[in-house]
Amino acid sequence: MRAFRVLAAFAATALLPVVASAGAATATPAVSYRCSPISISYVFDNDQSGGWWVVTTSMNCAPAGYFKRYSLDIYDRPLTRQFVMETTGYVTGSYSKTTIIPATAMSQKRSACVSAHSEVYNFKQDVKDEQTRNTCFKTAIP
Repeated sequence: MRAFRVLAAFAATALLPVVASAGAATATPAVSYRCSPISISYVFDNDQSGGWWVVTTSMNCAPAGYFKRYSLDIYDRPLTRQFVMETTGYVTGSYSKTTIIPATAMSQKRSACVSAHSEVYNFKQDVKDEQTRNTCFKTAIP
């Protein structure tokens, strides 16, 4: 009988580190989901044949390895032409696109508009954070 109590006490103390480490292993750190502010820049460029606008759009969401979706829409105003209309599937990286838009004469009074949207998802595909940015600029030759 005494041998059984000694064996039971030994088994309980031998399992103590396993139970303690299993409890610590189940605690996972909280994941921080964040989409950075969307960067949209436009710069005029020209040569002897005419001028154009270089529009660069960059989007990024964290954490790395989680699913993201990005959408970009660039069009002229009043709406006569779609320069870019793009939505990515689920990706794990960032997004960057450069688009060339022809410059217009000052008398045309035209603009180009950029609409960008980014989202980051958890593994259940719930949207955890998102950013949206819309901007327009005159396309006339400066």
